[in-house]
Amino acid sequence: MVRFLGLLKKYGVLKPLRDIALAVAALAALMAVVMWVGNPYTDDAQTTAGAASSWAPPASPDAGTTTVAPLPPGFPSMEFPPPMVEAPEGQPQPVPTKFGLTYTVPGTEGWRPSNMAVMGWSDDDGFIAGYGAVSDYGYRYCPEFKSSRLAISGATGRNGVDIDTAARDAVGEVRRIFSNGSKIDIRGPFTFQVSGQPAVRYTAAVTDIPQDRSCDPTRAGFDIVATPAYATAEVMVFMIEHHVGLQGSLSDKDIDAIVMSLEKTEE
Repeated sequence: MVRFLGLLKKYGVLKPLRDIALAVAALAALMAVVMWVGNPYTDDAQTTAGAASSWAPPASPDAGTTTVAPLPPGFPSMEFPPPMVEAPEGQPQPVPTKFGLTYTVPGTEGWRPSNMAVMGWSDDDGFIAGYGAVSDYGYRYCPEFKSSRLAISGATGRNGVDIDTAARDAVGEVRRIFSNGSKIDIRGPFTFQVSGQPAVRYTAAVTDIPQDRSCDPTRAGFDIVATPAYATAEVMVFMIEHHVGLQGSLSDKDIDAIVMSLEKTEE
């Protein structure tokens, strides 16, 4: 066996086999934490939103990265985010993404930080939007809906567009996500900086959401931030969707703190 392995190494076969094994292991880890694809704000939510075991890939190249154009030559890219270093109990948890940027969620009870989970929305016409490096808050707060969450956050990427176009396109998807008679008021752009780079933010305030269950929200917020990425895509789009007006809902101050936590990932 040792001689056989030595021959594999000599002829350059061992390393490719090892790389394949690592890739398969990483893919298995990713699929183990996939959340759901569906749209809980439409009438057929019970049939479209499911647990990870019933997840099927959406009609999209990548639920965590939606690119419109190829990356420029030589632009760095990574298949998976850097490892997430666990913060001490009760302390804010940094969540590095594969775009070279990190966001931070509170260390308070109810948060489930992750940079390997993906999620998305779809409707009868197909895929709407997908995000990776997804963390959630208030999981299963509603006993009538096993996939319920009070808030979710995640990131995706765009190529071939400026940050304002990327942000406007992403926040515009809210009209399909809440395509059930809800009223939508999109505010912005608001400009600021992330680690010295320009960033733009749009906020969609959603009201009059029809309730199918007593614990469903009637109001929600949808925040989108776009800023130049350092890897995998030219622009990173960061998203926070949160229910408003329910017991335990995040406040505007909470959302602002997460948005302002965006920074370049430390190397």
